[in-house]
Amino acid sequence: MAAPTTSGTARGVAKARDIESMLPPELRLVDDPYAAAMAGWRMPRWLLRCSGHGLRQAISDALTCPGYVQLMVARTRLFDDEVVRACAPTAPGEARTPCTQLLILGAGFCTRGSRLPIPPHVSVYEVDQPSVQAAKRRLMAEAQRAARRSERAASASGRIVYLPLDLSEAALDAALRAHPGYDPAAPTVVTVEGLTQYMPAEAVAATLEALGRATGPGSRLVASYVDARVHTDPAAACGEGYPAHALARVAAFAERANEPWLSSWPPPPPGGRAAMGPFGRLLAAHGRWRAERDESAGEANEAFFAPIGRRIPPSSLCMMERFVVAAKGDSGGGGFGLDGGDTTE
Repeated sequence: MAAPTTSGTARGVAKARDIESMLPPELRLVDDPYAAAMAGWRMPRWLLRCSGHGLRQAISDALTCPGYVQLMVARTRLFDDEVVRACAPTAPGEARTPCTQLLILGAGFCTRGSRLPIPPHVSVYEVDQPSVQAAKRRLMAEAQRAARRSERAASASGRIVYLPLDLSEAALDAALRAHPGYDPAAPTVVTVEGLTQYMPAEAVAATLEALGRATGPGSRLVASYVDARVHTDPAAACGEGYPAHALARVAAFAERANEPWLSSWPPPPPGGRAAMGPFGRLLAAHGRWRAERDESAGEANEAFFAPIGRRIPPSSLCMMERFVVAAKGDSGGGGFGLDGGDTTE
């Protein structure tokens, strides 16, 4: 996997977070005071301030595909909610172990370690290529100086540990175990956001295996993957009314950013359990993760946008990615109900 000097796709996701953060509090799904610095907008600051949410979203969609911003916002919100839930203290009678570590793979310009309300004792580890991390740390320092919530940012960001690593070339579990603060026996919530499509399938499998070895009982994993139908039947992937041909622009953007798509997986069969889908079987076979949910952007639309009166119309409902939530499986071998098969599609 080629190592870009900066992450063009990470900037694109940061732009989506910044666009969403412009909305009034009652309408926004994501609030990221650091996204503007990460986004690297190429326009004068006065024009940036005047452009507004609608115009910025329209420009971004025109450069990528309709609904790209909403897809990134839905993905961000789903991952945010799962991280906060995994790290929160348990309620009386709740059969859950709170996670004490947050591990962000392919972190790019992710700001979860600084902006989410997670308990102060939770350690945060970010893994990405050295060049991307260097750019992120520089931009984050600038953002913290300018952020309205600089006091919170300074205290939160002080606990972030940066682990420079190319996942296609180095052993993740060895790198984690080599760090004196990381506890491979602790319950850990792992995010694999917007990463799997940039890795060969065998590297994804190896990474999941490494995560199985480097996380303790009670761990959680949240991942995204590209729907394989984007390549074979885009209309089926996105649904009726969506201009499926526009998806080619997103793949072309990734190519130009030196971050080509290398892997994708079909969704679970209609009405099938998440664990029985190709990605669910991959999780179970490599690291013994048990997929609990495998959701489309359409489901995220109903969960997040519809309740606040922002339901995305079919013409803008981009469903090129799916989102998976999984739990660490036990070591006893029961409860999966799998029949093996090829899991690295």
